[in-house]
Amino acid sequence: RKVALSVGLMNLLACPFGAMPMCHGAGGLAAQYRFGARTGGSVVMLGIAKIVLALLLGRSLLVWLQAFPQSVLGVLLMFSGLELAMVCRDQTARTDFFVMILTAGACLAVNTAAGFVIGWLMAAALLWGVFRIEPPPNRPL
Repeated sequence: RKVALSVGLMNLLACPFGAMPMCHGAGGLAAQYRFGARTGGSVVMLGIAKIVLALLLGRSLLVWLQAFPQSVLGVLLMFSGLELAMVCRDQTARTDFFVMILTAGACLAVNTAAGFVIGWLMAAALLWGVFRIEPPPNRPL
């Protein structure tokens, strides 16, 4: 809740000055955690390092970043994704697992907005009893 309030307040204050709306960056936080960050100080140090690099190197930093191998970025993104996927270990109920797979499939097949809406509607339908997900009946051999 604290993160949501701080990010929401930041967006409300910064957007009138031309800033782009931002989220809390779950992928970035997962990557930082995966690579050892455990306190808020790590995010502060990262922010300070980025500001110093931008002030000292300016446009030459952009050239260096564009030359950075995309394969390395892909590996870092993979580890970040794996860290976020670890949440799935807690999905033990059939309904939770079904909603998760349905949402992910819709995101991949259509787009993120459609995946969100489809997943939310299915979760609501399951919660309200419109649908039920039953285990398959046991059949004797």
